[in-house]
Amino acid sequence: MKNKKQLSVNLLANIMSFSIGIGVSFLLTPFLIKHIGKEAFGFYPLANNFVAYINLLVIALNSMAARFIMLEVMKKDFAKANIYFNSVFFSNIIMICLLFIPLCLIVFFIESFLDIPVGLEGEVKTLFIFIFLTFLISVLGSVFSVAPISMNRIDLDSYQKIIQSGLRAVLFIALFALFAPSIIYVGIVSFSVSVIGSIIAIYYTKRLLPKIHLSFSYFNKTVVKELLSSGVWGSFNHLSVILLTGLDLLIANIFFGAAKAGEYSIAQTVPIFIASLIGMLVSVFVPPLAARFAKNDVNGLVSEIKFSSKVLGILISVPISGFIVFGDVFYRLWVPSEDADYLHLLSIIMMGPYLINGSINVLFNVNTILNKVKVPSIMLFVTGIINVPLVFLLINFTNLGLLGIAISSTSLSVIRNSIFTPIYPALCLGRKWSTFYGLIIRNLGAMSLLVFLFYCIKGIVHINQWTDLVAISCACALIGYITSVLITLNRHDLRGIKEMLITKLFRKDQSKGEYKRSI
Repeated sequence: MKNKKQLSVNLLANIMSFSIGIGVSFLLTPFLIKHIGKEAFGFYPLANNFVAYINLLVIALNSMAARFIMLEVMKKDFAKANIYFNSVFFSNIIMICLLFIPLCLIVFFIESFLDIPVGLEGEVKTLFIFIFLTFLISVLGSVFSVAPISMNRIDLDSYQKIIQSGLRAVLFIALFALFAPSIIYVGIVSFSVSVIGSIIAIYYTKRLLPKIHLSFSYFNKTVVKELLSSGVWGSFNHLSVILLTGLDLLIANIFFGAAKAGEYSIAQTVPIFIASLIGMLVSVFVPPLAARFAKNDVNGLVSEIKFSSKVLGILISVPISGFIVFGDVFYRLWVPSEDADYLHLLSIIMMGPYLINGSINVLFNVNTILNKVKVPSIMLFVTGIINVPLVFLLINFTNLGLLGIAISSTSLSVIRNSIFTPIYPALCLGRKWSTFYGLIIRNLGAMSLLVFLFYCIKGIVHINQWTDLVAISCACALIGYITSVLITLNRHDLRGIKEMLITKLFRKDQSKGEYKRSI
């Protein structure tokens, strides 16, 4: 009963955090484009892409740290948890020192490999400096983010994000109100928010894990090697993601110029929001999955996967379907100076993979929990390797332009997620290969029906302003969620969700026992 209550708290807190973050970004993005131009705006996500490239050297150690620390905390073995925690922390300090010089070189020679408009050189360099400093701060504080996950208090992580989103908005308003518009402020805000976030994460660690202490005496080279041996596949996986989608903006900048790269970055906004929504929701379901694995309850783990995937499918099907239908209207109102139809088409192509893997995204975390990341990493790497030459072929031998960049990675991702992603974890769990395919088929059917319903609604209404779009979106959301629930969940699922909500709202007596879902 306690776990159900905490799951509902985590889910509601994450949704609130995500909504606030979306609201802030929704208001700030057109504001930034208006004041600094899409050419300058495009360098912010591009700078973050460079961080992703450099993160290859860091993620090998940190990608599996949360898993090892979380499992030891769940087992109440705090001595071993301390060893893992401190080994990661002090290793990160060493890596920060090693990365400092390469980052300085990138900033110094940035004009030699990027198309930077005349007059923006100094601002772009300063932006990259702040983004790189933000990255170093995040590396230093990354291990402290494990505490809320380990204690199944994802809601605290959400509250932290709410504070950061509010701070981001306040800083942007203050800087643009007091000084002349500049892309530099984006970097300053990112750095400031990262520092505050790290301080909050340290506080949470002291509060939730009082038995975890920083001491070099806990540092263990053997543990570092263990983490690297498991995490190297995480780094390999990250390299594959870079090859698949992480080079998009860089390619757009090199082949089509800063203006087109800025256009591409605008089109990425909604797909990134959807990806963030999926990631946020999935994080809520990870602790229960890990708890099942820690108890060696395979049947319970499979049931949790199916239930989590159904709930995830319901929550993401409505915004995805809604954007497919109303995305052109959204862009027309949001960035009126841009080609709304083109941005809409580009965004829909980018969102293609989520139609398949959106509802089963928890399976990626299952691979991590099982420590079965080698084969998925190899498959993702093969996809990334194929993507690079395919992108260049589409750019050089077709007239697709920016569409070719998105089509390449999307088509390959859809193929991989349709054939490999549902099968491998099923086999690792000793289940039939088709165990999770029903989840994909059901979610695709639900989204197809929602798209049809929303198009019918769009055909009988006229949307000319934000109030019209908000009103229609609310109506469609209500219809969409009711429809998704009715065609996705069975009576046992509905009973489980009802009990989760009851335990949250009315704090039912734990002595009545824990409801066990049957799927």
